[in-house]
Amino acid sequence: MLRGMIFLDHLNFDISLQSYYSSIGKSSPKLDYNKLFRNIAAKFSNIDFVKAFVFAPKPDNFLMQDPRLQGYYKWVVGMKNAKYIDVIEANYYARPINQSIAMDITDKSTYYKVEKGTDINLALHALSKASHNAYDVAFVISADTDYIPLYKELKNMGKVVILVVIENQSIGKTKPEVDDFIVLGEDFFSNCLR
Repeated sequence: MLRGMIFLDHLNFDISLQSYYSSIGKSSPKLDYNKLFRNIAAKFSNIDFVKAFVFAPKPDNFLMQDPRLQGYYKWVVGMKNAKYIDVIEANYYARPINQSIAMDITDKSTYYKVEKGTDINLALHALSKASHNAYDVAFVISADTDYIPLYKELKNMGKVVILVVIENQSIGKTKPEVDDFIVLGEDFFSNCLR
């Protein structure tokens, strides 16, 4: 059996999941991430799930005033206690749209959000684990084209790279750079609920 590790760009996944469910007129489901990861690996009969790494940004003090982001970060902290899952934090910053207008958490026209560190953290962990031969198959959950150089290097190291995306995500540029891909939709997610 091959050993599979999962690398999840959580913010990318969460935004895509919300967008997908909104497009079909439903609200995003509450997922059990252990089920999610195990069900992804189970799509291939010859791959055992070893471990997952969740890359999630920590909101700054300003963004933590938003109750939705407070709930998100509480979930991130809770995931740190999950078995077979490591959470690696990056940063989520608010920046003013106009320097002469104070940011107001209740007025999204006064600020924008910048996420920093997730891409580099995911790439470093995937490469580090690959160089220590900790896995044979990397499942990367993200449609972000910034990971293409990572995919090329992992394949050069002899690793199998499987891209995992949500229906409606564009993978045209990424698909030729990976060994295989999985597209997840409502039927799949219905088997991963809390």
